[in-house]
Amino acid sequence: MVDVQITRIEPDDVAGLSRWHALMREAYTADRTAAWWQSLESTLTQFAHPRSDKQDIALLAHLGEECIGGAEINIVTDAPADVEVGVLPTHRRRGHGTSIAGVVEDLLRGQTEIVQTETYCREGVAFAEAQGLSIGNQEDRLLLDLPTYLRDDANRYKNPDAKSRLSTAPDPAMSITSWIGGCPDEAVEDWARLRGQMDEDVPVGDLTRTLKHVGASAIRTHEERMADQGWILVSSIAHVNDVPAGYTEIMVSGHEPDIIIQEDTLVERAYRGRGIGRGLKVANMRQLHGIPDAAQASWIQTYTAKNNGPMYALNQDLGYFTADTMTALEGRFDYS
Repeated sequence: MVDVQITRIEPDDVAGLSRWHALMREAYTADRTAAWWQSLESTLTQFAHPRSDKQDIALLAHLGEECIGGAEINIVTDAPADVEVGVLPTHRRRGHGTSIAGVVEDLLRGQTEIVQTETYCREGVAFAEAQGLSIGNQEDRLLLDLPTYLRDDANRYKNPDAKSRLSTAPDPAMSITSWIGGCPDEAVEDWARLRGQMDEDVPVGDLTRTLKHVGASAIRTHEERMADQGWILVSSIAHVNDVPAGYTEIMVSGHEPDIIIQEDTLVERAYRGRGIGRGLKVANMRQLHGIPDAAQASWIQTYTAKNNGPMYALNQDLGYFTADTMTALEGRFDYS
């Protein structure tokens, strides 16, 4: 019997990262509906140009010449480490995942005390719990059939009197500003403040919450990194009587646009229940009409916490359906 060998892929090893990327993608998306995975081009850029506060590690497990599993480790300063362990379906339940987890733990020794991971199946939850992690939060992964949405939206423009779930009844004091790419200079301070508020408000269950200082400079750095990785940022911000009240953001991959990512949507507590979230989402999705890459897309993917009733209802009303459930787990280890 050949023992599993686990090697670390160097960040400039394009061939090795390509093999690792393909394996991790297959391990995490097998038997799931329209499951997004970061493009190879974005992954290679991520490893070639890491964030100053982040260390990315790729592990590849193989039996002889056959690659059977791997892991991604993201170590972030002053935040829990993110870990993903994947084993190909035909090689599961043979102890390979446990072997990979042991190497991960050795690499994390002395660098962090808190580890977080995500999984989409009961077997993944059981595996993580066996490594000492506990369930901290659950969110449903929702999908929207984008061609159907865009067709319905176009028909609504042709027939303004037609009733549609896409129609809005916005607060008359609300104004929405939308853009593609970098945030306009006149909106960047409001955008940064709302992004910081999102860190405080986003439901995380029992997971350790990480608060980041988000300023205009950090926003610009993030935009540059996303552009380098091939992402097109699609954004909208709402003001009520000139006060920033909410925002939403979509990300379109220029490399693999089939699944578009609906990122954060936030409405300040004082302005909730006034149709602002709906107005933001509809205005932002309409910008997709002007993005050539979006014409190739089949889905928009988003996540919604199970206990976030208002956002869940809004997403369902817009046409999203539940594809599967993400379970986030966390563990605290003593590496001394």
